[in-house]
Amino acid sequence: MSKPLIYKLLLMLAIGFFAPFTAYAGGGGWFIKPLGLMLGGAMILTILLIKLKQTNILSFVIMGYVMASVAGLPETTLDQLDEHYSGIRAILSGFQQIGLVLILFMAGLQFNLIDITKRFKLILVNGVGYLGLGLLLFFWAAAQFAGTEGFSESIYFALCLAVPSSILVAAALENHGTEESLQGQISTGIAVVSSLCAIVFIAKLSATGVVSQISDSSTFFSGADNFMEFNLWMTERLVFLVVILMILSKLVLEPVVRYLLRSSELLFVSALGYCMGIAAICGYIGISPEAGAFFAGISVGNLPYRLDIEDKVGPLKLFGQILFFLTVGVEIATIQTENFSSNLGAIIPLLLLVVLIKPLFLIITGYASKLKGRTAFLIGTTVNQSSAISIIVALLAWKYKVFDDRLFAILIAVILTSLIVSSMGHAIQPALYQTFKWLVGVLNRNISAIDLESSKQVVLKNHIVLLGFNEITQEISEFCNVQLTPERVLLIDCDPDIIKHFEDRKDSNVDPVYADPADPKVWQEYKLSEAKVVVSCMGSDLDADIELAGYIKRTSPDLPFLAVTTSHEDSLKLYENGARYVIQTEQLASKTFRGVFAEEIDKPAAESFMEKGSNHWKDTRSIRDGLGEIFKLV
Repeated sequence: MSKPLIYKLLLMLAIGFFAPFTAYAGGGGWFIKPLGLMLGGAMILTILLIKLKQTNILSFVIMGYVMASVAGLPETTLDQLDEHYSGIRAILSGFQQIGLVLILFMAGLQFNLIDITKRFKLILVNGVGYLGLGLLLFFWAAAQFAGTEGFSESIYFALCLAVPSSILVAAALENHGTEESLQGQISTGIAVVSSLCAIVFIAKLSATGVVSQISDSSTFFSGADNFMEFNLWMTERLVFLVVILMILSKLVLEPVVRYLLRSSELLFVSALGYCMGIAAICGYIGISPEAGAFFAGISVGNLPYRLDIEDKVGPLKLFGQILFFLTVGVEIATIQTENFSSNLGAIIPLLLLVVLIKPLFLIITGYASKLKGRTAFLIGTTVNQSSAISIIVALLAWKYKVFDDRLFAILIAVILTSLIVSSMGHAIQPALYQTFKWLVGVLNRNISAIDLESSKQVVLKNHIVLLGFNEITQEISEFCNVQLTPERVLLIDCDPDIIKHFEDRKDSNVDPVYADPADPKVWQEYKLSEAKVVVSCMGSDLDADIELAGYIKRTSPDLPFLAVTTSHEDSLKLYENGARYVIQTEQLASKTFRGVFAEEIDKPAAESFMEKGSNHWKDTRSIRDGLGEIFKLV
């Protein structure tokens, strides 16, 4: 951490601690002082948790719990505390509602349909399958381990454990640089599909308190019938809300937001007002305010200025998280500790199911969608946790008397612990795959080299091997086509959409093989040691590239091995481990641009970069038109 950043953090810490005392002297009293201490303590915990690669949600929950414990909450109730600190219950409730609305508004704003439509078939099979299997498993586990009774208790309990965390998924993908990879797109899609389902359940849970009556059902079937009847009643209103907001987005919001983008302050205030206004209107007409805020966020995020809006109103998300999760910590402190300690026999098995069994669902859905083992394993170990939305569902279900203190305590313990354990697993994901890849071996149904040579007339000798697909792979294959080289190009990739694209191109000299390019068995099967050149375009998988470099060095020392990377540090590691040439994309781009800059800088302003820009535009269009739908995947 740099010294200026440390100084800024120390300054913020000082303000966080001393400002409340000034307010206290001015009459802020019991409220301002603990709030300031909670925020200051949360800041310290956040720094620590970021270092440990944990979500900052935990810091707010912990500080809320700690400050409530200091105030004596474990020994009393909020009602009794309200008698001592007049008005604190209403203030905490207000904070919680505001935080909840802001969180869901920002979740809607960041919702992107491309996350689902980009890989629609794969996400549909894996997302719906993953969530469906999770609901079935945890519906059974709820009754088996937690002792839920009736349909309503069990289904909401199951939902809380089945939904993965979009925050942790995004952080894990960003840390590994795999946001745009196949597993990254499917993991994001699963989180989006699950979150949408949870939002609908939240809408049904909080609207008019009807669900509290359903929870009294004595039998599964009568509860299910009432639940379905309520679903139909509320779904009509949700559909009406979505239609109205989409029309509003197209006819009113777009010109208004385009005007507001001129001022960051005006856009921030307007976004906050729009969010709260829609939530208030929805609450008035009998639709869940939380669902209203979420779909209001989608209506704004659907505009062409989504990234600009998200950048300018981003602090709303953190502010909402602080308010909501601090109050969650306070709420947790009202529960007797016996509800946690005496239910370890339920908490531990449920935690194991969430962290260890949920990833196995991807073996089933991966088999159905023909994913390779590595892809399925990485997706499964990315989405093996519960989520912040799960906390919201659990809290609302508790407040509406669907859950008692015991069930809420079990859920909160499992959810928070799963966030910690899953984050730790994300840090060692490649090592986990190497240890447990035998679990997903059934998914690696590769065509044999003999069948490949006989059925597709592929010659696996003196061939050009491309591992993984990106623009560089495309350029090499196009070069071989244009130059009419005698060598065939063998493309090995674990993305079914890309393989299908090249299988449909009958005029191409690329022989696509659907297999894991990072699997040593694949290198052996398709005779990489007998190739003319091997080019790895796996990019983010440095460990696989290093292992491949060692394999080639052992089996065929004279074989040129090329690798693609975006990092200077990774380039040096690859050279040290035997790579013949490393295509460092940023370095290559900067060198190429230097030549372009030298040619264009002295030209008249009207001509400078004009021809180069036009040619680049044509080349990019050519790549897009040539690859069609595949262009958006690379």
